[in-house]
Amino acid sequence: MEEKALSVTELNNFIKRNLESNEYLKNINVTGELSNLTFNKSGHIYFSIKDEGSAISCMIWKDKSILLKSLNPKEGMNLTVTGRVTYYVPNGKTNFEVVDIKLDGFGQLHLLYNERKIQLENLGWFDKSIKKTVPNFPKNIGIVTASTGAAVQDLIKTISRRYPQANVYVFPTLVQGEQAQFDIANKIKQANNFEKKLDVLIVGRGGGSYEDLWSFNEMPVLEAIRDSIIPTISAVGHEPDFTLSDYVADLRAATPTAAAEIATPSIEELKRALENYEAQISKGIIKKHNDFKKELRNYYQNSIKSFKNKFLNFDREFHLISKNLIQIINSKIKSIDDFLDNSLNQQYFKIKNKIEWNEVNLNHFNDKIKLLNPLKPLEKGFAIVRNKDNQILRSINEISAEKIVSIEMRDGIINTKTE
Repeated sequence: MEEKALSVTELNNFIKRNLESNEYLKNINVTGELSNLTFNKSGHIYFSIKDEGSAISCMIWKDKSILLKSLNPKEGMNLTVTGRVTYYVPNGKTNFEVVDIKLDGFGQLHLLYNERKIQLENLGWFDKSIKKTVPNFPKNIGIVTASTGAAVQDLIKTISRRYPQANVYVFPTLVQGEQAQFDIANKIKQANNFEKKLDVLIVGRGGGSYEDLWSFNEMPVLEAIRDSIIPTISAVGHEPDFTLSDYVADLRAATPTAAAEIATPSIEELKRALENYEAQISKGIIKKHNDFKKELRNYYQNSIKSFKNKFLNFDREFHLISKNLIQIINSKIKSIDDFLDNSLNQQYFKIKNKIEWNEVNLNHFNDKIKLLNPLKPLEKGFAIVRNKDNQILRSINEISAEKIVSIEMRDGIINTKTE
């Protein structure tokens, strides 16, 4: 006879009864490393504790949550929890309901994380001076993340919504597991050698446990981010999650969606900003225009008033200057008249004296001329004898016989023949 098959619900209820009725499992202590810490909005706290081999889900109800909150819990802490094992029928999951907690210290991964962080910080890998600037308006955006899952979809949707002008290139990679660190590093290098020049590179993944995110604390990934010539944005996990890639990258984003928002301007925000800017400019122009009109009106009124005052002052000064000028001119004219009168009198006497002196000289010269006149002796009875060539004859030896000579006397000339 065949045994009756159990339904899944019947099996899970059977497991629950036997598991939760076990006295040993009702109050036990379990030690492990804290991970997947979640503070639910209801007030309950959910987390896991794990070791090298396995993990178990834990919860603390709201009324006991202060036990964990007071310890300022961080991923990687070693805890010893006290409580009982429970079994959740709907999904067949074993849980540990915590009623007390003791802090043992940090796990090995967290110690390695802190040691590596201090080492890289001392090497200057986190210095702001070496950070590259993410451009405001990227043309080509690279994404290094898993090819499936919410992270890549959120990135692409957010970029397309905010800044559809950008080209998006995905470099799919493993994001957890032993080989993930090498695959991520290779994809970062591939993005740097991509045929299209990328303006910004987003490296990250969605949320997960502390160990799920550990690949982004490994040296191959950190070296690839440090050596990237493309500005990088690290976007690993959620807001509380900090990996070393967040410190090495040029910028850190709390989530992949936040990385997409950091990497791109929002078209809608730009439009609103431009509209606000346009409104401010228009308002400013109108205000400037009105202020200018007011200043121009005041300037016009002040100028008219100033012009009138200056005109009146000028008119008074003009009349005063004109009056003084007339007096000066009249004085100058009188001086010139006096000068001309004196000059004329002086010139008159000079000319008169000159004329009288010249008359004396002229009479004197006239007397000399008269005395020197060759005809003057003729008046005393002398005569001038000339030959036929009109040459003066001074001796009788110059007179030949029977030659014609002319004799000039005071009152005329006669020609005669010599014997």
